[in-house]
Amino acid sequence: MPQKPIEFIAVDWGTTNARAYALDGGGTVLDRRETSLGIRNVADGRFAEAFETLVGCWRTPGPVPVLMSGMIGSRQGWVETAYLDCPADPVAVAQGLGAVPGQQNVAIVPGVCLPAGSAHRDVMRGEEVQCFGALEMSGAGDAVICLPGTHSKWVDMSGGALVRFATSMTGEAFSAMRDHSILGALMPATTSPSWEAGSSFATGVERSGDTGGLLHHLFSVRADGLFDVVPADGLADYLSGILIGHEVREMARMFEPDGAVLVVGGGSLTARYASAFEMLGLSMQAVDAERATIAGLTAIRRLAADPA
Repeated sequence: MPQKPIEFIAVDWGTTNARAYALDGGGTVLDRRETSLGIRNVADGRFAEAFETLVGCWRTPGPVPVLMSGMIGSRQGWVETAYLDCPADPVAVAQGLGAVPGQQNVAIVPGVCLPAGSAHRDVMRGEEVQCFGALEMSGAGDAVICLPGTHSKWVDMSGGALVRFATSMTGEAFSAMRDHSILGALMPATTSPSWEAGSSFATGVERSGDTGGLLHHLFSVRADGLFDVVPADGLADYLSGILIGHEVREMARMFEPDGAVLVVGGGSLTARYASAFEMLGLSMQAVDAERATIAGLTAIRRLAADPA
């Protein structure tokens, strides 16, 4: 248990994992916990028990306020919260918090969607918090933000509000192609990933700019593997480069960033995107995803407590 008093608990509760942060009054992280109790792994809807396991020790003796974001507010989560139409700013999100029945001082952040009448519909849960946090950390009012992942998001922020966004199934497509398609047959079970210039990843990013389109480029993973154009231990990186290359090229055309794109993430995935951005002549600024989540939830909680 931390020695300083806990003033606020921020929770990022996703599909496969749940992360919780105990914060003092100034927003300093006093303690953190991470478990595999994502919503997919909570049996029989026993979210109250999972919640107690995750943060119960921090809420003794009193009910410290808790604010949660992510898939915990989805239809498959604890309590479904509504989607707010874009444009949405932190004030609107703070006003749309959903209370958790049977819990004192526990709320869930709503998701954000493209409204009816848009060229297409799209949704997000959790990334909106990271966008607000990243923007606050950068000190900017306007930015294009990229959030790599299973379902990568590109977001247009203007005047502090989330104006529009688009989702690419980059990470999920990679897993599906590698694990459940003919493309994975030539890939070794374990490889040492590389995304430096001259690597198979870089070759994939270059390939994404050729004519023929994504579906044609994907099959080159098999053909180039059969004839050792790309070494077997580089095929997964080659596939990754093709997918990330297509995403970055198309989203850059859609959002037309006129400055550095804020890339919210961490570790090797951010490094891959940094490599692709450099190859494609785009500027980026890396933002730590955990810090962005904490900053976003803290800002929303502050607005909810003091709307003025």
